[in-house]
Amino acid sequence: MTNSSISLVQNLGAPAANTAAAAGLLKVLIAAQATGIAVELVNTDKATSGSKLPFWVVLSSPQTTLYDANAVVRFLYKTGSLPLAERILLEQHLEWEEKTLSGLDADNHMEEILAAADARVVRLGNSGAAAAVFFGALYFALSNAKPAALGAFPALQQWYTGQLESPAVTAALPVYSANVIKVLVREEPSLANRNVNSDVEFTYDPAKKVLPVEGQNNILITSALPYVNNVPHLGNIIGSTLSADVFARYSRARGNNTLFICGTDEY
Repeated sequence: MTNSSISLVQNLGAPAANTAAAAGLLKVLIAAQATGIAVELVNTDKATSGSKLPFWVVLSSPQTTLYDANAVVRFLYKTGSLPLAERILLEQHLEWEEKTLSGLDADNHMEEILAAADARVVRLGNSGAAAAVFFGALYFALSNAKPAALGAFPALQQWYTGQLESPAVTAALPVYSANVIKVLVREEPSLANRNVNSDVEFTYDPAKKVLPVEGQNNILITSALPYVNNVPHLGNIIGSTLSADVFARYSRARGNNTLFICGTDEY
């Protein structure tokens, strides 16, 4: 007996796009499209189900429930009937995805994800169970990677472009997008990716003196000294130096010749 359709039960509502639950949803949708199986999306309530799992898939034949996305992909592609050598290779790919790739998040390991996937997709192929699993696992990172970063890995970029053009992925992505919460990759803050208006950025050069300039608005700003009587914290500056610094930056942005002077109470 075979399944003409499956029910995908979403237990905790729409998952965030950068979570394993969202990746699992995309894996199942792609595999179902590729194997000609219709997917019925069912939303349930955690309080009613009593489960903390994000989703599960209910099969009609055999009558059973699968809780792991990769297990669903294996079932839909009938990987158990593959020749032994092909099945071993497939399981090696899926094991690497489960043990290595799924442990990396795009917020903190974008370059590591791209490099690892670039080396892997060369041996992966453009269709089949492994491709569905890898695309689902990589989609959030690849769709949010900067063009220059992705361009540094030509094999991965070519594979990703090919996947986006495949009928199964093309059909699955709109359903996926409608059932996840979109989020953006949060880059690790650095001097290279900061977004600061150079007109208001404070750069201290002890050799440069800020002196009054005739014909300009000359602004002198001072603030109360921060009296630190314990471990320094944000409250030590909120009432004095922070507000003065904000006003100084505003003044510089307005084009005023601005000098902000403060100090400490250390002696």
